[in-house]
Amino acid sequence: MSEYTFGDDRSALERLRLVAGAYEPISRAFLAAHAPRSAPVALDLGCGPAFSTQLLMEVCNPITLIGIDSSPEFVQIARQRLPQVHFEALDVTTNHLPGAPAGLIYARLLLAHLRDPMAVVQSWLRQLRPGGSLLVEDLEDVIDPPGPLRGYEEVSTQIVRSGGGSMYAGALLADLGGETKQVTVSGTLAAQIYLFNVRRWLCDPSLPVNNEHLRELERGLVRVRDDDHGTTVTWVARQLSIRM
Repeated sequence: MSEYTFGDDRSALERLRLVAGAYEPISRAFLAAHAPRSAPVALDLGCGPAFSTQLLMEVCNPITLIGIDSSPEFVQIARQRLPQVHFEALDVTTNHLPGAPAGLIYARLLLAHLRDPMAVVQSWLRQLRPGGSLLVEDLEDVIDPPGPLRGYEEVSTQIVRSGGGSMYAGALLADLGGETKQVTVSGTLAAQIYLFNVRRWLCDPSLPVNNEHLRELERGLVRVRDDDHGTTVTWVARQLSIRM
């Protein structure tokens, strides 16, 4: 795995709650259209605090649902939120995922934080049962974010790359097919989400970004959050569905 630079503390939990809310409409429709119902085993990879796991449970109703995340802190929160689901703290790039071969493997906004996304996808495909499905959603692009919101995209791309990942991993999957969907949020909400990461990065001297640059970015995002005048940010996500 690469290094996850977005954190797993309480502020990261709130950030993920906001992101999950923004993606929920397209993710729900994607699962409803492509995920098998009542799969014997479904895996939610990079489940975090289980927002995506809850969506899987509601839409797909698998017989056995397993959430997997590398963060013990997130796994503990997930177990509290969904005690009826099994969760494990584990590297999602392992060749021996619990419950495999699975009828459904789902990963949302995860590949950006993993080295060699294509190789990881191939590994997941090998852990499906015959007739099983792999469903992946990952960021492919951001359409013309204004001002400090653009500055955040540039910094986050640099920081994710420094950890061994690729911020726009969805673009790397284009040869496998799928389609893109847009998620448009207000500039206020985007700035609120981005500020969680910027403030985390300010506490990490190992990152390849000047602290004063981060402080300037923080001030710009605060202005957008508190005094936005109708700006929006559009995230483009690639949705990939492969059936074995």
